[in-house]
Amino acid sequence: MKIKIPQHIQELRSYKPGKPIAQIIEELELADTAILWNNENNFGASPKALDKVREALETSYLYPDPTSLELRTTIAKRCGRTPDEVIVGNGSEEVLNNVLKAFCSGEDELLTSEGTFVAIYIWAKSNNVPCRKISLTEGYGFDLDAIAEGISDNTKVIYLSNPNNPTGAMISESELNAFLARVPEHILVVVDEAYSEYAVELSDVYPDSTKLKKDNVITLRTFSKAYGIAAMRVGYGIAHHEVIEALSKVKMTFAPSNVAQAAGLGALEDSDFLNKTVQSNKEGIEYLSAVCEDLNLDYVPSFGNFVMIDFKDTERVQELFNQLLKLGAFVRPLTAFGLPHCMRVTVGLPRENALFAAALNSCL
Repeated sequence: MKIKIPQHIQELRSYKPGKPIAQIIEELELADTAILWNNENNFGASPKALDKVREALETSYLYPDPTSLELRTTIAKRCGRTPDEVIVGNGSEEVLNNVLKAFCSGEDELLTSEGTFVAIYIWAKSNNVPCRKISLTEGYGFDLDAIAEGISDNTKVIYLSNPNNPTGAMISESELNAFLARVPEHILVVVDEAYSEYAVELSDVYPDSTKLKKDNVITLRTFSKAYGIAAMRVGYGIAHHEVIEALSKVKMTFAPSNVAQAAGLGALEDSDFLNKTVQSNKEGIEYLSAVCEDLNLDYVPSFGNFVMIDFKDTERVQELFNQLLKLGAFVRPLTAFGLPHCMRVTVGLPRENALFAAALNSCL
């Protein structure tokens, strides 16, 4: 082929999905499973979200509202903001991608951490934005002092994941405020709060960055985790209206779909489902943490819906992954995140957590 592919695209690795879960279950003849590798909500989807989806299907022959006005208005009211300070996309990941599209050009750089949400590295590369990564702290959290000291003349965007995926470590309110005070106003700080609904239940000092109302901060949230509608692909960003206006210029015109918008509206109405999910997650975090302590394993205290275990050994992680899979426990080795010696386990239903615990105990 004579068509030239840009170097930064050639260097990207296309997503290589593994075998479908159903195929793995069939091949290994698994009678029971615990699917704990993607930080999904194993309670399923919010019932009210599903009701809204069924209604929306009736109008699927029409293009959806390109402004997502009803959903944006509902989100704005809940966050004490205005609709022009909210943008909705195909998951918060799309909003993250659009941040780099809208704000970075020339020599502009992204500054972030090692061992964080792997999509930020992919989107930086795909948008040809140089990405500088600061090492994690010994506790697997963002080293905010080192990041602040690493700001250069080319820094345009800083990405923080709070709590961090995949490590589970959290940035407290005082730490976030102190960091933001050191960031020049011309640098956009992305605070990814994908697990915020869980974090507020797990910590009294977890910050809500939507309340800061700083011109250079954008908060990302998603419906894929606590609300249980990951397949719908709907997330949002909250920021100064001029930041949102810039993002609106590069978003897909009719994203997200009418079904996704409806699902988001239904999810926001379903406080009972959210409360059940958050409380069960708190109990699950406590359970998995106790399992790690009983087995004398190093783990990071988590403020998300997962626990990261540090086995100190890459080969051991892969060996355990294969052994656990054969016992029906699906977990995530963290090679793609740059932490190949670690494993991430999502909080599942109580029976799934117990299945994982029994399988891990058997393997060890």
